[in-house]
Amino acid sequence: MDWNKEKFDWPHHNLSNFVISDPHTWHVQDTEKIYRNKNKSPVLLFIHGAGASTHSWRLILDHLKKRFRVILIDLPGHGFTKLGKKNRSSLEFITEDLELLLIKLNLKPDLVIGHSAGSAVALNLALSKKINFKGILCLNGALGNFTGMAGFLYPLLAKFLAMSPLTVPFFTSLYSSKSQVEKFLNLTGSKISSEGILYYRKLISDKKHVEGTLSMMSQWNLNQLILRWKQIEIPICLIVGENDNIVQNNDNLKASKEIPKAKFIVNPNQGHLMHEEDPELISNQIQSFYNEIQVIK
Repeated sequence: MDWNKEKFDWPHHNLSNFVISDPHTWHVQDTEKIYRNKNKSPVLLFIHGAGASTHSWRLILDHLKKRFRVILIDLPGHGFTKLGKKNRSSLEFITEDLELLLIKLNLKPDLVIGHSAGSAVALNLALSKKINFKGILCLNGALGNFTGMAGFLYPLLAKFLAMSPLTVPFFTSLYSSKSQVEKFLNLTGSKISSEGILYYRKLISDKKHVEGTLSMMSQWNLNQLILRWKQIEIPICLIVGENDNIVQNNDNLKASKEIPKAKFIVNPNQGHLMHEEDPELISNQIQSFYNEIQVIK
């Protein structure tokens, strides 16, 4: 994505910074840049899923910015984060590179919130223990090697990527029309605004973003995470949307039974992008869980 072209139309562009942390140049949005709080507000780190960007948290940020310091990042190759090396898009490498970024910025999140594949990154951060935080909240976590609809779509797209360098231009030209983007978003089981559709259309139209997304999909494997997540010691909240058609809720239910301090919540009538279709509900659940882990502490 071209920042100079898109920045004034991008949500919360006034909060954006670009941070070089080898091997990537990260796009980071930080409410501390504008809403400074001398009392040191608790820090929330948000990690989006495959194919998304910081834009997906835009409405959540508006609900939380007065109480929390909110940090949004674009994952490597996504949105405005420039992918330094194409072979560093696996779960393990993304986790390692994100840790280096947080250390460089001296950020110690109190709570990490991940959506879809971002949930796996959050859980892997907890296993690493290089960054200490108090809890993780997963929204429609992709915690089963992209099962369900994603289990069909993601490997297929990854194979296309390996076949030909012409794949990405073909994909962007074929699927970036307004009608195609709307059809894809309808598959998620969520109903989002026309503004939200516009941002996803911008992403799907961008060659670098699509390349970054496909690189992530082609390198994604959760086998080690699934084997080890029973070692996670901090509280975990797994929230799923009843109408999610992208990942299977059973994967989150299974994880909630295997992770020692995990709980499982179902939001009726919500789809895969529930944080965009009902940001007030999700913001309230984030604040409630934060309050819980403060009591546990």
